[in-house]
Amino acid sequence: MQRMKFRGYKLLFNHRAAAESMVRQIDDFPSFFTPKNERPLIIDCGANIGVSVLEWKTRWPGAEIICFEPDPFAFKVLHANIEVNDIPGVRCINAAVSDCEDAVPFYGDVSVAGDARGNSIDPAWGQRDGTAKTNVQCKRLSRYLADREVAFLKLDIEGAEQRVLTEIEGYLDRVGAIYVEVHETDDSTPYNSAAEIERMLHESGFTVEAESRFDEHALPMHLDAWKNRVGARQVQLLGWR
Repeated sequence: MQRMKFRGYKLLFNHRAAAESMVRQIDDFPSFFTPKNERPLIIDCGANIGVSVLEWKTRWPGAEIICFEPDPFAFKVLHANIEVNDIPGVRCINAAVSDCEDAVPFYGDVSVAGDARGNSIDPAWGQRDGTAKTNVQCKRLSRYLADREVAFLKLDIEGAEQRVLTEIEGYLDRVGAIYVEVHETDDSTPYNSAAEIERMLHESGFTVEAESRFDEHALPMHLDAWKNRVGARQVQLLGWR
């Protein structure tokens, strides 16, 4: 693994362009919520190699963080980043969040030195020319929300956002703030729609701000032709109470 410094931590990575992209993204991430106590519970769905975790532990050292990352290679780096920095209060789960507890196909650049941005259990988002496929375990997120108050929930799960929000709809009142990065294509909009997800969040009592997420760092440049062909869109929804 390679390494760089980030927020005073050692950030391990295997794909430099992807790591630098995630660092730029977190630098631009809006501070739209403040935890109510010094030990907030944060749930990170789509943790990748853990850049967000290092950021949150910088802001709120006492936070308890539960991370989900299905990509087996990104997960190994995520776990190494927690270990090498000796960070307490972080639980890493090698699974995709979904509406089932099954093993399912997982598509994308799945390899030791792969760029895990865009890897997905949704074939409309993750299955592209030249991509690999493996199986990953899924977990229902509702089991981690029951009887817990969640300060912040991040969903950046490459096309599975609506199915997860539908599965946890009865528990959303336990969530203080939420970030959903919605991944749509022309084919997936009927079952994963930014407009429908925004409606769900409003109905759950969130104030929601929406903006386009497509910038030069959102996905690798070599996917530009694919994005244009399938009508790929990314929208970030920020919700707070």
